[in-house]
Amino acid sequence: MCPACGGIVRLPEADVHEKSQLGSNSGGSWISGSISGLVSLLLHMTLLLTFAMVTCDFRGGGGGAEGEEILIGNLPQVQLNEQDDAMLDAEAAQAEAASEQDSLVDTLEVITPLDSSAGDFSMDLELSEFRPSGGDGGGAPEVSALSGGGGALGQGASFMGLQAKGTRFCIIADCSGSMEGPPLDFLKEEILETLSTMSTQARFQLIFFSSRAIPYPQTGWRHPRRDRADLANWLQSVSAAGGTYPTPAFQQAFQMSPPPDVIFFMTDGLFDQRAVEEIASMNRQSGRNVQIHTISFMDTSSEPLMRRIASDSGGRYRHVAGF
Repeated sequence: MCPACGGIVRLPEADVHEKSQLGSNSGGSWISGSISGLVSLLLHMTLLLTFAMVTCDFRGGGGGAEGEEILIGNLPQVQLNEQDDAMLDAEAAQAEAASEQDSLVDTLEVITPLDSSAGDFSMDLELSEFRPSGGDGGGAPEVSALSGGGGALGQGASFMGLQAKGTRFCIIADCSGSMEGPPLDFLKEEILETLSTMSTQARFQLIFFSSRAIPYPQTGWRHPRRDRADLANWLQSVSAAGGTYPTPAFQQAFQMSPPPDVIFFMTDGLFDQRAVEEIASMNRQSGRNVQIHTISFMDTSSEPLMRRIASDSGGRYRHVAGF
């Protein structure tokens, strides 16, 4: 109602006008917004691709272009053959080491023989498991390993598994007829092995016996290194023959000057029991007690006599059952 004239003025519905206005404008607004968004998306993608092309290097290892070389530093060049002249000759080195060892051994103190009060000792030894280093043992332990190799340190020598201390060693070995063949060959190897256990200060002598004494032709006390080759040649001429009579061999041993410190006495058979007292008498007359270590080889028939000879002199007895 108009306040001035009091008439009635009719106006359109307000909510209907607003709905009509909104409906007509919403379609254009959406289309306009979509186009601008698409343009913006394309523009951003174009910019990203452009930046990627500028900042990234797509040449890679498979391309035709080569990369630039970069110098990190100068590395020293080593000539691998510079040490050729410094290589040692194996044989010369071994000879020098052996010479130094001999010089050292010569300076060691000589140790006196065992006390005559030492007790009797015996054991059976099967030598099929222990061959001398001169044989073809195929890697089996050496006989000298049983003794601990004391002779190499200037303390003595080892013969057929028995070790003794001293500097003068005489071997009295049986070469009677029963020793013919492999037993005598084995004995010869054992004799040479004994020389290997001695130091350069030690001296040796060898007397074979059968029905008579068969001494090594080089008289006096011999050097275990210098006389080894000559002894090896002479051993080839020794053969087995005759009976078993050790007394003459002991007579020659006790006549040596100076007398031996140790006698190694081995036999493979029985001998006259009167030899026991004869050997003891010669030992007393020598002016000093010489230790006599006894070995029965393969045959034990002489064991009681060998034990008495060892016991009378303060030595030891051992039986070697085989080889």
